[in-house]
Amino acid sequence: MGRRILTKAVLATIPEMVAQGGMRADDIAEKLGCNIGTLKVRCSQAKISLRPPGSRRGRPRTDERTIRLSGDALALLQRRAAAIGKSEAALARELLETIARDDLYDAVLDIEPAPMKKPAVQNVGPLPMKKRAFG
Repeated sequence: MGRRILTKAVLATIPEMVAQGGMRADDIAEKLGCNIGTLKVRCSQAKISLRPPGSRRGRPRTDERTIRLSGDALALLQRRAAAIGKSEAALARELLETIARDDLYDAVLDIEPAPMKKPAVQNVGPLPMKKRAFG
C-alpha cells in the first residue's frame, strides 16, 4: 500500500481551497499530488463538497465565470494576493471589476483607445407631421 496523501488533516483543508481559493477538483488533485478520482471518492466519503459555494450541481451561477490563466500569471497573481492578504479569486475579481467599471481596458493593455462607434440611428431632425383635417 502506498503512502497516504489524503489524511484527515489534508481533507480538512479542501473546503477552504474550494471556498476561498476558488480551486476546482482537478486543481486540488494536482496540488495535493493525487488522482482526481481518488480525491472525489475520498471527499464523498468524508462528506466534503468539491462544488463552489452557491453553485447548483457544480455549475457556476450565471453571473460567474471561470478564467484559466497561465502558470506564470497565476503565480504572480498568487504572490500579489498573498502580499495584500486576499485570495487570488478576490484579487482577480476586484481587478476585473475596477477595469470594467472605470473603463481602463486601453490603459491596462497599453493600447490606443478604441474609436467610439457611431450610434445606429442618427438624428436627422424632426419627423414631418401629417396634416390633419379639423372639422
